[in-house]
Amino acid sequence: MTEKTSYLDIKDLVVEYFSNDEIVHAVNGVSLKLDKGKTLGLVGETGAGKTTIAKSILRILPDVGAQIKSGEIYLDGENLLELDEAHMRKIRGNKCSMIFQDPMTALNPVQTVGDQIAEVVALHNEKNGVSPHQRAKEMLEIVGIPGERYHEYPHQFSGGMKQRVVIAIALACNPDLLLADEPTTALDVTIQAQVLELVGELQKKFNTAMLLITHDMGVVANVCDTVAVIYAGMIVEYGTKEQIFDHPSHPYTIGLFGAIPALNDDQEWLTPIEGLPPDPTNLPQGCPFGPRCKYATDSCKQGRIGIVKTPDGHDCMCCNLDKVIKEKQA
Repeated sequence: MTEKTSYLDIKDLVVEYFSNDEIVHAVNGVSLKLDKGKTLGLVGETGAGKTTIAKSILRILPDVGAQIKSGEIYLDGENLLELDEAHMRKIRGNKCSMIFQDPMTALNPVQTVGDQIAEVVALHNEKNGVSPHQRAKEMLEIVGIPGERYHEYPHQFSGGMKQRVVIAIALACNPDLLLADEPTTALDVTIQAQVLELVGELQKKFNTAMLLITHDMGVVANVCDTVAVIYAGMIVEYGTKEQIFDHPSHPYTIGLFGAIPALNDDQEWLTPIEGLPPDPTNLPQGCPFGPRCKYATDSCKQGRIGIVKTPDGHDCMCCNLDKVIKEKQA
């Protein structure tokens, strides 16, 4: 019986940056899968490697100072790391698009928003019989902006409307995979909810797979089907949303939930994670979370820590899992 293949399948991805004769170990052996119509959340602190994973999929890492050292990235059965640049240009914006974190830097300030959307459509010639101009107006309407504003410039839009324009650009060619890099971070709560609802509606309409990068567990709870918790460029816990939220098992994941205030809890103080993330140019031996972990033992410092199954069946990178679970249940 052949194994079911996922639309996106990343296998043992390793990415490095080079800075001042130092090697920054940004992504260290990440593997994950994503099916059509589903949403996978990448959660972790700033600098954990989340955006680097997304940029590796699109192959838009800097030409100088960065390299995908090893690994495989399959999109619809095709290894993106083996394709030439001409083939990748046909995929970017067409089969796979990205919503960038900051619309202020993602949009061209001297080009109208309509022309920026139309450029994507013209490049891929996706809509037979429909002009890029018409498609751009249609996309503006879909994201809640009047089509008459086609000829306006980014500075004439609010922050939330700029983000809607970025979403319109990303979805103009109905991509099969959407990479959303903290799409609501710069928005207030009301606009954040509207943008997430909009992306969810469009995702259902086009059966789009979405990789959502965020550090907001509330957004994950509302949007994602599966969750991968990233620390120091490694996946330390991976499972369905229900598994991660109901039974967090890695000490880092437990720490993330411990730092979230609960409205129905009379707890006077939150429980922050002590210490700082490791220096990516000098990662500790063994478990990268070891120096901050209260459960750490000598075995945590020995070689690469393997993935084990938790009692409910999801993946966790911890060699003291029994000890962690026993203390949680006490």
